[in-house]
Amino acid sequence: MAERGGPVLGYLLVEDREGVFEGAALVVDTRGIPLDFRYTEPVRPTRLERILYGSALDVYLREDVLLKNLVESVEAKPTLWILRDRDLLRAARRHAKVAAVCLESTSASPLDQVGILEPQGDRTTFLLQADPISAPFRLAVTEDQLSQTQKISADLVAAAEEMELGEPFSRMGKALESIREHEPL
Repeated sequence: MAERGGPVLGYLLVEDREGVFEGAALVVDTRGIPLDFRYTEPVRPTRLERILYGSALDVYLREDVLLKNLVESVEAKPTLWILRDRDLLRAARRHAKVAAVCLESTSASPLDQVGILEPQGDRTTFLLQADPISAPFRLAVTEDQLSQTQKISADLVAAAEEMELGEPFSRMGKALESIREHEPL
């Protein structure tokens, strides 16, 4: 819906499958229509790299290689990046230089009203009722985005009027699976 002035949503997925790291970025309009898709080639660290990087290897590959490459490679720049992995939230915010949130499904009962943000255990985590009937999402932001939380939630609610907010992650997973089937590691 970029043409109509709505938010452009970017979805980031970075996975570690049995020591092989890969990722994807999908940028969509608020109807869920793809505007851009990028993926990384699988990265399989060598034994020597594992020894030299030690416990920092996983973080380095996920944040500074895959996530950074994905954010920088998309041509359709989103107004909001959405992740499922809270551990990558700060890195996404740092590399993307636009708002980034972690959005997770919950099994909680729907809240009273669409758009409600219910604070959770810490200052940066909320339940967000994005549509009238679904369970609320768990929304996490970085400390520096707390003042933008209402705007971010309004953008997500606007998108939820026309699309299922978590569904692009499923498409990305299927796309990576399809790529894996047709390209050898």
